Amino acid sequence: MKTVLIAALMLLFTAQIGCAQDRKARIDNSEEIADRIVESKIPVFVDFWASWCGACRMLEPVVADLHKEYKGRVEFIRVDVDVHKAITAYFGVTAMPTVFIVEDKTARVSLRGLRNKQDYRNEIDKVLAMVKERAAASAGD
Repeated sequence: MKTVLIAALMLLFTAQIGCAQDRKARIDNSEEIADRIVESKIPVFVDFWASWCGACRMLEPVVADLHKEYKGRVEFIRVDVDVHKAITAYFGVTAMPTVFIVEDKTARVSLRGLRNKQDYRNEIDKVLAMVKERAAASAGD
């Protein structure tokens, strides 16, 4: 699994996209997204998507439901691969949708392609159980 290193992220996410003549040039603020991921005190569900991706549009209501279900226990971040190219490249995303569950600066889960809601729940629950186990172990020390 990939360990998300703060220093590497800071160097990687300085890229901007768009051209000078285009007044509507979009800025790749992947650095802000990376900061949210690495600074989160709770697991982060990172959904890589694209507006032109049919499977991504099908996943959107599933992610919205999961967000409601896990509110306060898991942070949800959607990453538009056409805008946030630096973070997309860093995670090595080549197909959409792709979901990572990042916890303690480490990608604990990687799910490529559209899955059913229960598959996502199962993976989230595994990560939350791991967090709970680690908290219990450190409380016992």
